[in-house]
Amino acid sequence: MRLWTVQHRAVLESLEDAGELVGDWPRIMVWNYRACYEEMVAEMARRGLDCGGRPPVWAWAGPDTRDNSVAVTAELLLCPQTPEEYARYVVLDLDVPDEAVLLSLYGRWNDFMEAIIMGEGSPDMDWSIGQEELAAVQACLPRVAAGWVLGVRPLEPFRPEEDEDEEISS
Repeated sequence: MRLWTVQHRAVLESLEDAGELVGDWPRIMVWNYRACYEEMVAEMARRGLDCGGRPPVWAWAGPDTRDNSVAVTAELLLCPQTPEEYARYVVLDLDVPDEAVLLSLYGRWNDFMEAIIMGEGSPDMDWSIGQEELAAVQACLPRVAAGWVLGVRPLEPFRPEEDEDEEISS
């Protein structure tokens, strides 16, 4: 399954040294998300995906298209503002065995997280994905093996001129 993920540049060292990238609780960017991530880890365990007590690694369905769709998604999640902030991140293009991935819908996952964070308890998560929803699929992995990495590139900002070029050629 082709996936892409945006990670801090430091993970490249982990991939090289350990041969894999795994989640790390202290590196979760928003600490309030831990309870939600624990729910994802529990669902992954029910499906035979063992995170080894760590949070999952998040990715997106499809290859790294190297276009504005990747840039926009990364910017919405990470909010980089300066060239130095962009330079902190890399995009990994992955080819992951299907059995090593749990797919879910980003919108449903956010609704699920909101219920947990707002204290409404742990709602039931609808894990189904319809054909018409494939554009909003996120992927969780217990790890990223170095051998799954097809390519690595710096995260680049959204380029409005690319969208203009597409409109002109359409």
